[in-house]
Amino acid sequence: MFEDDDEARIEAARALAEDGRQSAVHAFRAIAIDDGVDDAVRLEAAMLARGDGRWAVQAFRAIAADDGIDDRVRLAAARELARLSERPAGVW
Repeated sequence: MFEDDDEARIEAARALAEDGRQSAVHAFRAIAIDDGVDDAVRLEAAMLARGDGRWAVQAFRAIAADDGIDDRVRLAAARELARLSERPAGVW
């Protein structure tokens, strides 16, 4: 449906978020871990997935570990992952 349009995927996930749907977090995570998506869009999706720390950690980890991604984007993801890891257990 949106396979060639990364921005359309983000916008669709945002629309879910506006409706308060938990599925939006899942959609943001799916975009963030998709290595076929533009690096900046992946990072944006991971940031938007922060509504649920578990999914955000997975998203940032996938980006930080992907050696095919620009180093600046990987570093930004690693920093966000560290911030999430600093939170007390059970606080997302």
